[in-house]
Amino acid sequence: MAEQKGLSTNDLRSISDRILLLSQADHCRVNIDSGWRGYTRVATNRITSAGGRDNTEITITSVFGNKIATVSTNRFDDSELEQAVRRSEEMARLAPNNPEYMEELGPQNFNRVAAYYDSTGSLEPQTRAEAAALAIRQAQAANQVAASYMDVRAGTSAVATSSGLFGSHSSTGVAYTLTSRSPDGLQSGWAGDEANDWNNIESTRVAADAVRKCRNWNKTALEPGEYTAILEPTAVGMLMLRMMNAFNQRTADEGRSYFSNPAGGNRIGEILFDEKVTLYSDPAHPDAETAPFSNSGQPVSPKVWVNAGKLESLSRSRYWAKQQDQEPIAGPSNFIMQGGDSSLEEMIASTERGVLLTRFWYIRGLNPRIVSHTGLTRDGTFLIENGRISRPVTNFRFNQSLIAMLQNVEMLSPSTRVAASENSSVSTPIVVPALKVNGFNLSSVSDAI
Repeated sequence: MAEQKGLSTNDLRSISDRILLLSQADHCRVNIDSGWRGYTRVATNRITSAGGRDNTEITITSVFGNKIATVSTNRFDDSELEQAVRRSEEMARLAPNNPEYMEELGPQNFNRVAAYYDSTGSLEPQTRAEAAALAIRQAQAANQVAASYMDVRAGTSAVATSSGLFGSHSSTGVAYTLTSRSPDGLQSGWAGDEANDWNNIESTRVAADAVRKCRNWNKTALEPGEYTAILEPTAVGMLMLRMMNAFNQRTADEGRSYFSNPAGGNRIGEILFDEKVTLYSDPAHPDAETAPFSNSGQPVSPKVWVNAGKLESLSRSRYWAKQQDQEPIAGPSNFIMQGGDSSLEEMIASTERGVLLTRFWYIRGLNPRIVSHTGLTRDGTFLIENGRISRPVTNFRFNQSLIAMLQNVEMLSPSTRVAASENSSVSTPIVVPALKVNGFNLSSVSDAI
């Protein structure tokens, strides 16, 4: 086994203990992120930059009564640590009271999650360059211009408190996204992958998909409106990434979300989505693993949020759980939608008239009461007629309630991990299927590529 990136658990515990011994506050928490991050960037059919760095960031939170302040440093000799502790204490004494502060947690039992993959932690620059070169060759052969970004991370995080808590977690992650465009910039294709395990990054498929989408997308006019839409997994994932934080009990209990009951409280137990929709999170989900604890040291366990259309649970902070006399429930650290058994080809064949969407861009929230978002389609939008793709069409701005979208699901493909962020970096693990949905609102035509 190759040596892991980042400080060892023993070193992280040693640094945490040193800080806690220095602390003079009523309570103290230490968060440490230690590891390596590398990247390879392609533009205009050539590798333009590549590199990597090691870094350890230490965050010290000091508390006096309900006054809280945080200081970060990446130096951990004794004098630097003491200065950081004292600065956090000085700032905490000046801070206003936080009436919702909850005392730091004591010892916890965390599930062990194996999230560190040697294939990613030991990924060499040459291997990253070979993936980039493969895409460049395919783009050049098709008279296209490739641009790509690969983000690789490996390391260990830890949390410790003056009340006796300590936890550490090692993980890896890699995201690879590729855009291929025609020389005039008017046609574009995109593909991407994200994983904890490099062996699950399909660089050959990514290159082929981006080049194919670009070649086929010579856009033609189509009027805006509500369409049957087939969303490829990346498009679904980009929306679910924005929806995962909606499962919050406090906003529901306070009447500020779709999950609010008009009579008071929330709608847990009600059927709110199509019965084909099941949403859950699990820190140990294969190749979407996350830390089994939150930043404050709260255990994160598997949780079903929606089961066959029924709202099963909402997350509760420690503060809100105390107000409601309930147990706290940590929010999702990853987000998974149970898939179906339909292929993308079967979805297209079953559609008399609709639109196939590759992914979205510039997604912004509109109305939390219906979890509505707006954004742009991008890098390949196609009209479906009589069960086949008939022609490429313009991009659109969409205005869509994600609640309504999940109430109108017709078909699902098997689920897969997707690159769901807009910035092409390693992000929250999202595992979703392609979806066929009815009534997707493409509100206006966009000139965006």
